[in-house]
Amino acid sequence: MEVRSMDPSSLPDVQSEKPDYPLYIDRVGIRNVKRRIIIEGPKGRLHYDAIIDVYVDLPASRRGIHMSRNIEAFIEAVDAARLMTLPTIEKILDTVCDILLRKHDYASRAEVIARTTYFYEEDFLGHPSNEAADVEIKVAKTREGEVTYTVKVSLLGMTVCPCAQETYRSIEKTPSNPPPSHAQRAKLSIAITTKGAFVRLERLIDAARKSFSSPTVSILKRYDEYKLVKYAFQHPKFVEDVARAALINLYEVLKGKVPGDSIVEVEVVSYESIHPHDAYAHAKMSFKQLESEIEEALSKRIYS
Repeated sequence: MEVRSMDPSSLPDVQSEKPDYPLYIDRVGIRNVKRRIIIEGPKGRLHYDAIIDVYVDLPASRRGIHMSRNIEAFIEAVDAARLMTLPTIEKILDTVCDILLRKHDYASRAEVIARTTYFYEEDFLGHPSNEAADVEIKVAKTREGEVTYTVKVSLLGMTVCPCAQETYRSIEKTPSNPPPSHAQRAKLSIAITTKGAFVRLERLIDAARKSFSSPTVSILKRYDEYKLVKYAFQHPKFVEDVARAALINLYEVLKGKVPGDSIVEVEVVSYESIHPHDAYAHAKMSFKQLESEIEEALSKRIYS
């Protein structure tokens, strides 16, 4: 069958038609696009296998968006990164937003989310190992140029139940220190949203990894395993303790470096070893509120 060539501009533009119900939609686009991002950094070439979501908003007067332009925007931004001096993921995502707003001239806002895996160095026992953290970076930009960054990291650690420890000690009248308890893996997520300033994910990872009873490590020899377990049982923590420790650690690494209206969020899921359910804790507040609550807590500790 013969396929005739034709001018694309002669085809009907269904997306630009008026909708049956003229209602505003704040996010329209594509999700779960898999792409490899290659960045030339000062320490060499970095490869990120990322899953990307790309959105724009849609005015009430328009039926739909041209979805293919979202893919085009990301490809163009990755190509443009080759001309940048020391490009970063956030710079690339910021460029995607600029291209989206250019291609979708009816949109007032663009948003890009990238999810990937970042390997950090864990040196808890003096034997550095590469451990994995799940990372999510979101860049949202308005046509007026206002940019909002959200950085989220999630990693695993170990918790030991302090209640079971003290119950065992009380009943058994044991002199053992520390007494036995149940232990489990927990997942901690820390996120911060800022306007105009990007927070390095390494700072969030540093705050998170210090919040557990102990970190989890991929390779442990017997004596290292003994030291890690002993340390964990000497630092028992509820899921609530992990959440509070994460907030304090986050404050310590970011104080004086982010605006007060930045939003911090902490989420902890403990995969309980002796229960068929999970334990959970969550906190969300502005950095200014976090600072105020920590200062108040410290003053009560000092003067009580």
